[in-house]
Amino acid sequence: MKSIKDILKDLFLFVTLIIITLLVIFNNNNFKETMKIISSVNYHYILLGIVVMTFYFLFETLNVKNILRRLGNRLSIINGLKYSLIGFFFSGITPAATGGQPMQIYYMKKNGIQVTNSTLALLIQICSFHIVTIICGIIGLSLNYKLFPYNYLWLFGFGLFFKFLALTMMLICLFSQKLSAKIVNIFIKFLQKIRYKNVQNIKENIDNSLMEYDNGSKFIKRNKKIFLQSLFLVFLQVMVYYMVPYFVYRAFNLNEYNLFQIMFIQAMLYISVSSIPLPGAVGVSESVFLSIYLTIFGSEQLASATLLTRGINFYLFVLIGFVITVFTIIKTKKAHVNVH
Repeated sequence: MKSIKDILKDLFLFVTLIIITLLVIFNNNNFKETMKIISSVNYHYILLGIVVMTFYFLFETLNVKNILRRLGNRLSIINGLKYSLIGFFFSGITPAATGGQPMQIYYMKKNGIQVTNSTLALLIQICSFHIVTIICGIIGLSLNYKLFPYNYLWLFGFGLFFKFLALTMMLICLFSQKLSAKIVNIFIKFLQKIRYKNVQNIKENIDNSLMEYDNGSKFIKRNKKIFLQSLFLVFLQVMVYYMVPYFVYRAFNLNEYNLFQIMFIQAMLYISVSSIPLPGAVGVSESVFLSIYLTIFGSEQLASATLLTRGINFYLFVLIGFVITVFTIIKTKKAHVNVH
């Protein structure tokens, strides 16, 4: 559980990055003109963008709910959406999205869901998410390599490499206990050689994690259908996320590029920025968007399109997640006081 002080530190860094990003965007674009363009768009499409992002969280909820049900835990849609939005908020404000899943597990535990079960459900969700985003990124490259700026291909390659590395490590931990143990031993010996502090604590944490992976491996082997269902629901989740820039595009009454072209450009953008160790990849995402979508939106509408897209698929739901987190913290504290 993060302390209030830690949360405030993360929020301060997050807000600072947003302010810097906005200053950079409007350094080259007239603020009044950008707001004028935003006010003139077709808001029916903006609403559709918000609706598909809502489905993004709904599909994640259905996936986690389905896995937990097989593990013997019930999860309501409302609570599932709450955990999903809390996870999105903490992933958004912490470097490399490291804060999301631990906070989801913490609040699930508060509502009586076993840590082993919630950890396993989120592990399958994350593993499925990596598989789907990697495949979509590669498809995006094959379809849109001419539209993707050449000078950003290295960033895409960097992101794809780290996605592959993370997925490979997950699969090794899930399905090869011997190889996992060897990798851990090499890592621990390296830490001991450089005289890193708290090596024993690190080893214990890793061993506990490997136990969770072992449980996950056994569960997946017994329930192959669950993993396939997870892949399907995550595929739907990722697809609706990639649709957001298309609805923003249509909001400007543009129609030269089709839905699939823009979706898979977004797939490449996501891969390119997802491994950047900044909260929500703030600043980098906007910068890459401005370069990648220049041809599609045109220079006059580009700043407005950037703000609308990131507003819908990130900032709006980080804000909603923040509000839900605050109410959940207050509710949890009140329940704790009443018990004592």
